[in-house]
Amino acid sequence: MIEFNATFLVAMLSFVVFILIMNAIFYNPILGIIRKREDYISSNYEDSKRFEEDAKEFRDTHTAKMEQVQDRCRHEFKTSVNSAQIVANDKIKAVKEKTKQIIQSKKEQLLNEENKLQNAVNQTVVKELASTIASKLLGQDTTVENIEVKD
Repeated sequence: MIEFNATFLVAMLSFVVFILIMNAIFYNPILGIIRKREDYISSNYEDSKRFEEDAKEFRDTHTAKMEQVQDRCRHEFKTSVNSAQIVANDKIKAVKEKTKQIIQSKKEQLLNEENKLQNAVNQTVVKELASTIASKLLGQDTTVENIEVKD
């Protein structure tokens, strides 16, 4: 069976001393290094989480600012286009009015010229007709001078 003698006690004592020595020399430094690595990893993990949150916040603010700038640019573009259209419409109206006036004055000039030409033609035709009638009635060539044509 199992005997408990001094050898057993010395072996137990030497095992306990060996464990204490191993604990002091080997296990504690390794556990310290493991704890330091865990602390380093957890601090890096926390830093990465914080950086990720900061990046998300920065992205959100950047996106919001970009949308504001785009909205402002769209608004300014619309107002510029509208003002340009107003100016263009005003210029077009002015040109239309000017061309209407020019056309009206040209029409009046053409009417005056037409009336002058019509009067001249009428007088010439009436004179020739009167001369022809007079020569047929009288039987000789006669010219009629001072005849006025009334419309």
